[in-house]
Amino acid sequence: MGLTAEVANYITSAKFEDFTPNAVFAARHGIIDCVACALAGANEDLTKILVGFAQDTGSGNSGSTLIGQNMKASAPMAALVNGAMGHALDYDDIARPFKGHPSVVCLPPALAVGEQVEASGRDVMAAYMIGFEVGCAINTGMGVDYADDLGWHPTAPVGTLTAAAAAARLLGLNEQQTAMALSLAASNACGLRENFGTMTKPFHAGNSSRGGVTAAMLVKRGYQAATTGLEGRFGFMHAFSGGRGEDVNKPLEHLGKRLFLEQPGVTIKKYPCCGSTHNPLDAYFALRKDKKIDHRDVESVDVLVDFDPPRSLIHADPHNALEGKFSIQYTIAAALVDDKVGLGQFEGDQQVMRPEIRALMPKINMRRNPGYEGKPSWVEAYNEVRITLKDGTVLAQGQNRNFEGPVVGVTPQGMDMKFRDCASKALPAAKVNEALEILHNLETQPSIAPLMSAVSGR
Repeated sequence: MGLTAEVANYITSAKFEDFTPNAVFAARHGIIDCVACALAGANEDLTKILVGFAQDTGSGNSGSTLIGQNMKASAPMAALVNGAMGHALDYDDIARPFKGHPSVVCLPPALAVGEQVEASGRDVMAAYMIGFEVGCAINTGMGVDYADDLGWHPTAPVGTLTAAAAAARLLGLNEQQTAMALSLAASNACGLRENFGTMTKPFHAGNSSRGGVTAAMLVKRGYQAATTGLEGRFGFMHAFSGGRGEDVNKPLEHLGKRLFLEQPGVTIKKYPCCGSTHNPLDAYFALRKDKKIDHRDVESVDVLVDFDPPRSLIHADPHNALEGKFSIQYTIAAALVDDKVGLGQFEGDQQVMRPEIRALMPKINMRRNPGYEGKPSWVEAYNEVRITLKDGTVLAQGQNRNFEGPVVGVTPQGMDMKFRDCASKALPAAKVNEALEILHNLETQPSIAPLMSAVSGR
């Protein structure tokens, strides 16, 4: 069998029991985090536009729940809106082997289809975990340029395949149908980094979720596609690798033989901005523990990173909050001025335009760690912040990138705190507590209907 057929076999045959307790632990955190981030993004302008679009195209009181909106829509539309909502603040989890944000392209499709087929919590969780593993495995075989120089937003193209995997599993497609769904989804795949710092970046996650659900639903109705869409000469891996460097055998060295959910697991974000800013921010705040730094005393800041700039941090001179999420200049400046980087630092474009921020940003420079220029991202797994003060003092702090799962970035208590903080932006306290209780016991729930009711905003 070829790669597409082998992946389809895994999707149809994997069982919940194949996942270790640590893998389930990571999945639970990823699912809780994704729902939290969707609720935090429920009132964003981009969400309001997408909800209006859903209304214009036939949403109503039946179908799949739009999180926090007190309305329902078709499964593909719910996957679009919930996926974009979950990525709206760039606060959702990341995973190294996925090279992006896995949960936001695994969970919205699983919830949307799961609600329509009246799936159990266990079934939805299994679909999420299967999608996660498929996405990570396929990424291992992509050419290095896929995530670096070609301009793809890595979450999005592979994310369309993970969405198809989750949807196909819940729809009960057989192996051949699942291979066709993957191939059809591959023709839906897209997402360009040029759109980072605009509403279109979150749209990538939603569009990937919709594309995967649409592919699976069409195949369920008899729509046909190739069964070699991943490995074929003109297939996904060759095309999205830029025509070089892909290894179509590599995914099968991992899929079903290891659990990416277990190691390196999921990384839960501390800061609501691009993941490429997180290690430099961690370095700054570690430095800040030992010495108070007055931003007015700063002469310059050098940020050494483990990727060739700018990669995802394409806005050196941001002029709005969305651009600020993809700017090392803004995020480090905000850390210096505000002594924190939280939701408030991105609430309104005026945050980025403050005079003290504008004065600091030109002083902040980003470059690759010396000797690693031109190498793949993250190989040295080290970031550093060096602050030179006006009196000549140099303060420096390094930060190693942590890849040790199953969950990186938060404790279970910290995860609950993040959920409550995010969910409170869209739900009353009683619904926040109800939703969190269900999520903590998702695999024991006979139906996801109570969860979707709790997060619906009704």
